[in-house]
Amino acid sequence: MNKTEPKSPNPRPGPKPGQPPPPSRAAVGPARPPMPVPAAVVRPPNTPRPASAAPAGQETPPEKGSMGTLAFSLILHGVIVAVAILFVVREIFIPAAPEAFTPPEKRVQLPAKLREQALNNAKHDAAAPRPTFSQRLASTAPGPVAVPAMPDVNLKQMLPLDPSELVSDQISGMIGASGQGLGAGRGLGGGGGTGKGSGVAFFDIRDTAKSLVIMIDVSQSMFSRTGDYDSGSRKLLREGKDQSFHLIRQEAIRVIAGLGPDTRFGIIRWSGSARSWRPELVRATDDNKAAARLHIETEIDANTAPPTGGRPGGTRHDYAIEELLRLNPETAFMLTDGNATATRPGGGMSPIPAKTLTDLLENAAEERETIPRIHTIYYLTGADKKEEEDMLRDIARKTKGRFRKVEAPGAAAAKKEKEKDKDKDRDKDRDKDRDKDKDKR
Repeated sequence: MNKTEPKSPNPRPGPKPGQPPPPSRAAVGPARPPMPVPAAVVRPPNTPRPASAAPAGQETPPEKGSMGTLAFSLILHGVIVAVAILFVVREIFIPAAPEAFTPPEKRVQLPAKLREQALNNAKHDAAAPRPTFSQRLASTAPGPVAVPAMPDVNLKQMLPLDPSELVSDQISGMIGASGQGLGAGRGLGGGGGTGKGSGVAFFDIRDTAKSLVIMIDVSQSMFSRTGDYDSGSRKLLREGKDQSFHLIRQEAIRVIAGLGPDTRFGIIRWSGSARSWRPELVRATDDNKAAARLHIETEIDANTAPPTGGRPGGTRHDYAIEELLRLNPETAFMLTDGNATATRPGGGMSPIPAKTLTDLLENAAEERETIPRIHTIYYLTGADKKEEEDMLRDIARKTKGRFRKVEAPGAAAAKKEKEKDKDKDRDKDRDKDRDKDKDKR
């Protein structure tokens, strides 16, 4: 049985008319076996070939645009790598520009205590203003009766006060609150003042302060040189208003009477010890002024500050300054005849060097924010001694205070009386010598 040869799915077309017939297989060469065609690419008969398909026996050409995409990708990556290299080289080899340094602004901050005090002062200063009153009543209508003038009103007493502050003053006076120093020390003299407070003048030294202390020397030399006290018998020859010392009392009372109620004040008397009228500064109310007046008139006198506490006596200016620093007012008036002495263990007196007193002030300035501004009054009850005057000038200079000399009213008269007594003694001695000569003859 003869097998029929299968027909090719793509039969070759015959020669076109006018063309020679293709050579036979025998003429070309031995016949090659037909290549097997995969079943997936076998098309059914009479199916037209797609236009994009390549003819049989040829390779498929590459797609358009594939070379351009590859070139663009390579260029893009090259640019990224170049930028990265430049950035790394810049960070390593090119130093960065230094940043401009702006110094911080100075910030002034007050300590807690000073800030609280400043707030309290501002609160008090912002209170209601002083009321004003007319001395006469005015009316637009005529009146047949003239109205008398209104009485004088002390406007300072009508300033608004915080009752809690007055109560705190009384409590502090009863329990004896302790003084405290502030800060790390800023040199001598907190004596600049605030420009507010009561205006005061003690023996023509004028100042303005919200707190002050009057310091009075009550040693025997303050009384004996003016004829108020007899050092031999240790008895007062004159008392109260009859004393020359009473001028000091009147000046102190006048200063305290003129203080406003928003001012604090204190009194110190010293000789063998230093004694404060009150343990703390008090407000200048009417009651406190009256009590201070009574204290000055009755307790500030000779021998009213003897040694106490086992400490050596004398005329202890150093004790007075220590007590003043404890009260810590804004300003102080220190009145003395300048005779600063300390008792010796074996008896007698030795002068206190001026440096001892100024060292107390310098040490206090290192431990606290401010120290009092001390005005010194050299009360001349005898001869003016240069070392005493220099000592008082140093105290005033160290604390930014002022110095003044005041002559005691009874000093000149007492000096004349002493000279008369000396003349009388000389006459007596001469008479005795004459009597002796007569007896010898």
